[in-house]
Amino acid sequence: MRKYVLSVDKSKPIELEITNILDDDKTIVRGRLNTYHLDYDVETSSVLLSFTLEDDRETIYSIRLQEDDSLLKCLDCTPQEVFFNIVNFLGEVIHKAKSVGYTLVMKLDYQASRLFVKDLTKIGEEYRVFNGELVY
Repeated sequence: MRKYVLSVDKSKPIELEITNILDDDKTIVRGRLNTYHLDYDVETSSVLLSFTLEDDRETIYSIRLQEDDSLLKCLDCTPQEVFFNIVNFLGEVIHKAKSVGYTLVMKLDYQASRLFVKDLTKIGEEYRVFNGELVY
């Protein structure tokens, strides 16, 4: 199977900011996306968002996203449907960041292994919660 890596249009850059949820002033990752791609981990039913930044093209970051356990109890979805729900959300958020120029904001809770992704399709400070981690 071939991996499809998306390059970011330089005329419409995507700014990314990942902070520690306990301390917004502590930035973990910040910069413009250079490339990104999505993969599916069948064993854990999680989405892997891998990316590089313009300032550091050598470092490959990966974010593992799984639906929150409380949401999975409410949904009657197959693992593939869960994958597409996450990919659809990420697609909408990335499109909004690119088209409007918003920063793609994520907050990481290392202790609880949770990732809060700002929902740029909504007005205000609304976040979607995933079980997740950052690896690089």
